[in-house]
Amino acid sequence: MRKAKHYLSAMLLVACFTQPAAAQFEGQITYESYNYSEQQTEEQQDEFTLTITPDRMMLSGNNSYNFMESIDTEGLLVRLDNEDFVFMTGKNQALKISKSDITSLMNMFDNGESPSDVAEEVDEINYKKTGETTDILGYKCEKFIFRDEDNEDEYAIVWMTKEINVNWGMLADPWSGSAEDIVSNFPTNLVFKEKYFPVRVESYEDGQLDSKLEAKTISEKEISSRMVEVPSGISVMTFQEYLFNQMEN
Repeated sequence: MRKAKHYLSAMLLVACFTQPAAAQFEGQITYESYNYSEQQTEEQQDEFTLTITPDRMMLSGNNSYNFMESIDTEGLLVRLDNEDFVFMTGKNQALKISKSDITSLMNMFDNGESPSDVAEEVDEINYKKTGETTDILGYKCEKFIFRDEDNEDEYAIVWMTKEINVNWGMLADPWSGSAEDIVSNFPTNLVFKEKYFPVRVESYEDGQLDSKLEAKTISEKEISSRMVEVPSGISVMTFQEYLFNQMEN
């Protein structure tokens, strides 16, 4: 289910853009993702961890990830105190990029259809709050159904909680250009205003479970500042240097 998966990716990326708030969650959340065959055989695909402090967040996992179909990253460090994002691009290198740089990047690649394609993938998804609740890892979670209007057999069940207190930062501020088109397609009020946080997402195709992403551990604890810093030995490249290298290649 491509549309639900795009929404799932966006929900988790949104979770990386936080800023300090009273009683804000500090600790680590480990997610695992699974794919399912037609026979409903489960196969684990990935495991990644969100490490959260009051002014920074680190996303790290077992696999590499693709951002805007142009940047391959092994991890993402969000530095709210510096108002930038650092993509760990491998080979002891990293890319530092601001929110305005991201907007410029998305506009630049818009001619290549990457951002607009993503926007088109999600523009027909609506959600419904079912009123059902369940306990996941000690957190009260509420059930939402996200449905593809173009295909009734494609939908996602999303369990979210208000008990992981996150105050949305840069992503909640106004965007522009292609970035605005993409962000506006998501039901952002759920996370920005109603303060929900995704704990489990199940995607269905033709009525069958196709993939699942769920939190396996949620640990509230004080995080050392060393865990949310660029590792030593990593060379950090600016966005302007990245663009220059892209033009050379």
